[in-house]
Amino acid sequence: MRRLAAEGLWGKLFNYLLIEAELRLGRRRVWGKPYWLTVDPTSACQLRCPFCPTGMGRSVRPKASLSLERFRHVMGELGPALIHIDFMNWGEPLLHKDLWEMIALAKRHRIDTMVSTNLNALAEGAEDRLVSSGLDRLVLSIDGLTQQTYEKYRVGGDYAKTVDNLRRIVEARRRLGRRNPWIVWQFLVFKHNEHEIDSVRETALRLGADEAGITPANMPFKPGIRENWLPTRREYSLYDPETFPDSPPWHWEQAQGQSEVDVQVFARKEARSPCPWPWTGITVNPDGAVSPCCSVEESEYDFGDLFAGSFRELWNGPLYLRARDHILRYAAHQTDTIPNSKHACERCVSIGRARFQLPHTWLGNGAGT
Repeated sequence: MRRLAAEGLWGKLFNYLLIEAELRLGRRRVWGKPYWLTVDPTSACQLRCPFCPTGMGRSVRPKASLSLERFRHVMGELGPALIHIDFMNWGEPLLHKDLWEMIALAKRHRIDTMVSTNLNALAEGAEDRLVSSGLDRLVLSIDGLTQQTYEKYRVGGDYAKTVDNLRRIVEARRRLGRRNPWIVWQFLVFKHNEHEIDSVRETALRLGADEAGITPANMPFKPGIRENWLPTRREYSLYDPETFPDSPPWHWEQAQGQSEVDVQVFARKEARSPCPWPWTGITVNPDGAVSPCCSVEESEYDFGDLFAGSFRELWNGPLYLRARDHILRYAAHQTDTIPNSKHACERCVSIGRARFQLPHTWLGNGAGT
């Protein structure tokens, strides 16, 4: 208790308990603020990953970079409540020149921080700035153990360069006498790389990573995915190959009009539960646009602009109220997915599958220590 008070964490703890209570009580209008932030420093990326709107150049969002001044605004509004920040979404965060200053500012607010990167861009000397920023967790998206398997999804990427950059970061951490960041090698599983699964952990640890994550990949609903991309090892697939569709549900014939659809595409059927995002999390894009979650690609489904007015008016505005109402009704089996809705949460096929894991360091030793 004394540690929480001394480190100024009482406000974060109070907000966390408040917003979690409001979620469990099914409150549509809330007093608490989000404690989880996904912020995209830049929408630019040098790779052409085939399932990513940025990589495919679909232009579903304006090209932008978040200025350090605007990030200070975000911290002024949300920093006292935030427990965790993901610095990533549709762009490559290491391309942003002020990323390390942003992380350092977040750490002054006692916030746990994570960066997810393809690690193809690491400027000279950036490894020292990365380590010195106070970053807690660095997730490396490396989905192959050879150039051939790696570039199948990370199109335009250089496997040898990522390995060299990893070694630079590990050496900088050793030289500077730091334990952070904790380095995670994340391996998304596809059909073409599943034969390497059993070697990932040994390779990652040998090169200096602290952990290897074997992660089932989210896939788009379109022709050819089931045959060419879904893993044959069922334990590494999110989807049931028998029901995996060749088009998203909002294109299905039965989704015309306002009909509701009980979508069954996942390998493991789960009991319905509320999605925590509209209560506990928020996604901020480089131009300030607020998305209901980190999975919303198109700007047409955004909920507003963080820099255009009052956060309270946005947070309890009509789009957020509608999101919370639909999610609670969905969890109570009072409604199903509405595929042709113009509201992102009503057309979502993944309600209840999001999970926020609080950093153990926050509860155990203070945020980000």
